[in-house]
Amino acid sequence: MKVKTEETQKDTRYAFPWGFHLGSLRGGNEEIPLYTGSDDGGFTLLYDKASEAKVDRLIESLCLELLTKLPHGSLKVEMFDYGKKKFYSLSTLQNIELYETAYSDKMMYALFDRLEKRIIQRHKEVLCCNRPSITEHNQKSKRKERYHLVLIHLKHFPTREILSRRIRNFVESAFYAGVYVIAFGDYEDIESDNENVQIFLKHFKTLKATEGVFEIDQSIFEFPELLKKYNFEPLNLDKANLLQTIFANADLESMMDPEKIKLESNTKV
Repeated sequence: MKVKTEETQKDTRYAFPWGFHLGSLRGGNEEIPLYTGSDDGGFTLLYDKASEAKVDRLIESLCLELLTKLPHGSLKVEMFDYGKKKFYSLSTLQNIELYETAYSDKMMYALFDRLEKRIIQRHKEVLCCNRPSITEHNQKSKRKERYHLVLIHLKHFPTREILSRRIRNFVESAFYAGVYVIAFGDYEDIESDNENVQIFLKHFKTLKATEGVFEIDQSIFEFPELLKKYNFEPLNLDKANLLQTIFANADLESMMDPEKIKLESNTKV
């Protein structure tokens, strides 16, 4: 009789995707999707004013596509930002609890505290030697932990009031706990004397955009020789279609037994 091992019982539907989709390489009739690995927990996007709209479209398309790739409810996008609303399509997902935005100091501190506590709890109670990350855990356990994709506008967060030790611990431990980060801001943020902002900039690989043109180095894409043959076009997907898929998945999920998928519950194993 064949014995099922833990490896053969993996449910890969709940694995976090191996890469973040950034766009495509185009040349003639050829088109090659361009991804950057997700196993280092995220990346930063720095840009000038002329590139801001393209960067916003890339980030929102990336988030919406991820929400369609993972089972409904297993990923939540959380945003730290003030001022004018950036992501109108994502905002429509607040009512089904797939998107949340913190737009005041009080809300940002509360959201950071909540994410920080979740990271600590998962390291203490969920992760172990044969499940060193949440993506491993979710493939092997019947009780699933929700992934978090955290969008951080570096102009507004993190502030100097937060201890640098907390920020450093956050960026170093977030990936294993299923928390991924996309930090973004204009070039002025690079010059910031805010030590907490510099922690993000030093920890994550960086994609830059100037005058609408993206600069891709080997830290972002491991085959730089292809960039000499092809032109890069940043991600800009049909958001209406992506939203339709997300809401359809939400409706299907509501018809299923809720006990089949358990998120953010006691998952100590």
